[in-house]
Amino acid sequence: MEDSTGWREVAAQAVSVKIDAASKRLLEELQARLLLEAGERYSLQEILAAAVRLAARRRGELLAELRGGWRPMSAEEASRLIEEYGFEGPEDASTEIDEVLYG
Repeated sequence: MEDSTGWREVAAQAVSVKIDAASKRLLEELQARLLLEAGERYSLQEILAAAVRLAARRRGELLAELRGGWRPMSAEEASRLIEEYGFEGPEDASTEIDEVLYG
């Protein structure tokens, strides 16, 4: 049977995965926060399985994290966005807002 990510569910298999101490600490903190927020205790295995399914659906975010996480936009990227959306600057914003609101 396939889930919403297109992955087939198979019988559970035991697999060992090594994680560093900082990741284990984050995982345990997440477990504690989930207990406080949901009022239900989830095992580390359940949390990891859910995280893998979430990552499968949100591959772009996973890739960004693997590549170093968030990074500031370069000046070239910012200029390209400004050109693409045609923003002239704060002094021009009120005129643009008036045009949108009042025609």
